[in-house]
Amino acid sequence: MLSGHSVAETKRPTDPASLAKRVGMTAIYDDGMSNVVAQGFSEDVDYLMDVIDQTGPSDQAPETALMTVLQIALPFLPAFSGYEISGIQYDDPEAERVIFNADATVTLVLPNRIGEIAYRDFKAKDSSGAALGDVIFSDIRLLDNSTLRLIGSD
Repeated sequence: MLSGHSVAETKRPTDPASLAKRVGMTAIYDDGMSNVVAQGFSEDVDYLMDVIDQTGPSDQAPETALMTVLQIALPFLPAFSGYEISGIQYDDPEAERVIFNADATVTLVLPNRIGEIAYRDFKAKDSSGAALGDVIFSDIRLLDNSTLRLIGSD
């Protein structure tokens, strides 16, 4: 029978340097990830603010808004190198997708299906190792006539 003291001595080390050596990967810390996490997400939010202010293009507003919501719901996603969206289908391909309302809000008509959202080649900032892999969401379906309303701030 091992005493509590003996069990503690036989545990594997958990300090960052030992873990990095044992696993072969660089440890990820909040301070190292802070710049990575904000990269794509900030660009998407800035794009949507330009849509609200009507100072920039709006052709990708529904998809960008949907990705912003997804990145808020799953906060690890912005740490990936970027995303690709493919297979976008709308109920009515000819309908307006961006509607500027009289109350200064913007209604975005969302697609009813997205074939794939792919985050490729995840790699922590300042890491010299190989990419960790991909995260892929396939065959995403939204409810018919789904919309998202953007409300600007003063």
